[in-house]
Amino acid sequence: SIPTNYLSLHIYNGSDWNSNTVASLNTTTKSLQTTGLSGISLNQLTLATPPTWVGTGSPLWTTPINWVANYVPISTSNAIIQAGTLSNPVIASSVALKNLTINNGASVVVTDTIAIAGAITNNGTFKISSGTLVLNGTSAQTIGSTTINNDSIHNLVINNAAGVSLTAPLYLTGTLTPTAGTLSTGGNLTLVSTIAGTARIAQGSGNYITGNVNVQRFITAKSGRKYSYISSAVTQTIRNAWQQQIYITGTGTGGKTCGTTTGDGGNTDKYNSNGFDATNTNKPSMFIYNAAKINGSRYVSVPNTDYTNLVPGTGYIMNIRGNRNSTTYDCNNQLNATAYGAPEAVTLNATGTVTTGSLSVSLYDTAVSKFTLIGNPYPSQICFSTFQASNSATIYNKMWTYSPFGNGNYTTCMQGIATNCAMGFDNTNCDYIASGQAFFVQATQAGSSGTVTFQESNKAGATIPNTHYFGNAVNRLIRIGLKTVDSSALLDEVVVRFNTNGSKQYDANWDASSLSSASQTLTVVKGNSKIAIATLPGNLAEDTASLGVSSTANGQFRLAFSEYQGIDAAQSITLVDKFLGTTQDVRSKQMYDFTVTADTASQGNNRFKLVFGAANTLPVNFTAISATKTGADVTIKWNTANETNIASYEVERSTNGTAFNTINSKKAAGANNYAVADASLPANASTLYYRIKAIGTDGTTKYSSIAKLTTNNSPLTTIAIYPNPVNRDLNVTLSNAATGVYTVRIATVTGNPVYGKSGMTITGGKLNLDAGSFAAGVYVLELTDAKGNKYQEKFIKE
Repeated sequence: SIPTNYLSLHIYNGSDWNSNTVASLNTTTKSLQTTGLSGISLNQLTLATPPTWVGTGSPLWTTPINWVANYVPISTSNAIIQAGTLSNPVIASSVALKNLTINNGASVVVTDTIAIAGAITNNGTFKISSGTLVLNGTSAQTIGSTTINNDSIHNLVINNAAGVSLTAPLYLTGTLTPTAGTLSTGGNLTLVSTIAGTARIAQGSGNYITGNVNVQRFITAKSGRKYSYISSAVTQTIRNAWQQQIYITGTGTGGKTCGTTTGDGGNTDKYNSNGFDATNTNKPSMFIYNAAKINGSRYVSVPNTDYTNLVPGTGYIMNIRGNRNSTTYDCNNQLNATAYGAPEAVTLNATGTVTTGSLSVSLYDTAVSKFTLIGNPYPSQICFSTFQASNSATIYNKMWTYSPFGNGNYTTCMQGIATNCAMGFDNTNCDYIASGQAFFVQATQAGSSGTVTFQESNKAGATIPNTHYFGNAVNRLIRIGLKTVDSSALLDEVVVRFNTNGSKQYDANWDASSLSSASQTLTVVKGNSKIAIATLPGNLAEDTASLGVSSTANGQFRLAFSEYQGIDAAQSITLVDKFLGTTQDVRSKQMYDFTVTADTASQGNNRFKLVFGAANTLPVNFTAISATKTGADVTIKWNTANETNIASYEVERSTNGTAFNTINSKKAAGANNYAVADASLPANASTLYYRIKAIGTDGTTKYSSIAKLTTNNSPLTTIAIYPNPVNRDLNVTLSNAATGVYTVRIATVTGNPVYGKSGMTITGGKLNLDAGSFAAGVYVLELTDAKGNKYQEKFIKE
């Protein structure tokens, strides 16, 4: 099947092929005759022209008709990917090449494995968000700024004795496997940690990596402040590492809370004399475990942050308040406020040379303490039983660790049996210590300190629940049901989930086909495949899921959305109805009613799509917004510029400037000004807030500024709570001594209810409740009167 113009003729001397061309084959030659030769193979023929992608079939790399002359590249081939073809290649099974060239406008997506022995020349798009790149050349190879799009890769295998170098940032989301040779990072490698997973370096030998590495550790949001037991895989000062992402406090003099300068202890410095973030009390937030008690406690604050290094193998106990760079809670809220916000998610980062090979850590003498708090020194999960087996002379086969999401007790693991595991862990996977996790061990030797030694062979490749010792292990999915409108009876159902194994094309390992053939069906559409359970790539920065609906009869139906809470709240979820040109925010409204008519476009695979992505990406500019009260109504007006690809606008209203609800909508008409009326004002609201949400044809959104309107109505009442903070007795006073029947609700600041009762009669504006059973933290008391008016006040439970 190889055209003659792909061949050149060489002399064979009985043992070797001469590299000099003797004569070119005539284009009319139909065969090649040899004398005295046997066992000739394709690898002994020189290809004068590299295999070139023409993309006339499905996008699969291994489909012959996608290549010139049906020649699929082999390991010695230099493949060229052309632009302007009907399809772009997808590598869904393992392939190997010498050199790869991607022309401008062309793309290659890797969902399995691609091995490259030469160079990658990328002038188009090269994505490996869920696959593996193997570099297995015999001369030095390089990953540069244009090699991989978005500088992000899932798995990377180094199998080149001559070495591989990074000359530009590279963000690894999966596993780095050092098989042979050395990876020289040049300080460009980041091991990414998110709620979806944490990158790792697998077991290696010798000097398999040089240069600094940025090692991340994702810490999820929490409903209240609880300690985390963490460790570091690199050596770096606390100041230059974790203190860049979180506030770390401790004893010292001078400094000013939320100061403006970066010295230590000056009148305007944010840090005190020991480098800690200055607070009113300078209460420590970062500790090590010291068997020799200091001031009566084995939990001893680190001495300072600007000269004290994070030490691999050492365990740390941290009060992680949340994200230092938060746009929600300012510095004062995190450092000095008594009614502080719940800790937000944050990703810690430390930069340095990662721990490789063996590392020994000293244990405390059992005469002083049976226990030593040590930390996983590797950027990889390790197996405790394997670690203990290699240290059985110095520690017992049991360990203890702690989850900030548990019941306040320690997880205990011994010989395959575990108690108090974090959610998602069991007797099997509680044996694993995550990257960045600290744990207690018990020494066997009395009278001498002893040591334990971590080894590369302790690393584990098993998939463990990602972050519940640092955060929530949640499913990232959304469930969509097709229902009747009158009774909400379920007709069909699909699930869209997101992880690193997902892809835009059908994958039999991660997608389940829909076999539904009833009168009404719902499917997720990938190409020509109709799917019941679909898996999309884990990177949700921007993604789309197409939904197919069908009905044998006209009528009204409903789409119902649920179980989407595991998707990052920063990601918008928008349903786009292309038939009607409308959109709906799924988070704020979980039901969408639609009608199937005689129009064929009212059903099928092209009517609906779900768009996932960040807000504020539209080019539209809001140049003005106003709210004016006229009689019993409010007129909201807004002006726009650059109204491009806008499907509709939604008008949102709030009574507190924070929580907004949609009250009206307007289809985009290509105009520069719009107006709607609000004729259903909430009773007794003294102030109203309005904003406009623009929704693009692709589901992306953008908000206007907020218009504030004073209605001249007085609220019914205000609430006072005393004492605040509350110990046991929660005393509530209504400002106008109101008497009436109320619904009482108490919830955490994250919305988790802890108390609720309806039909409570309040007389003389006084209410008394027992808060003794509440855990310490910040809560919101909400009273709702018979007219539906709500009144809220925060309080602190000691």
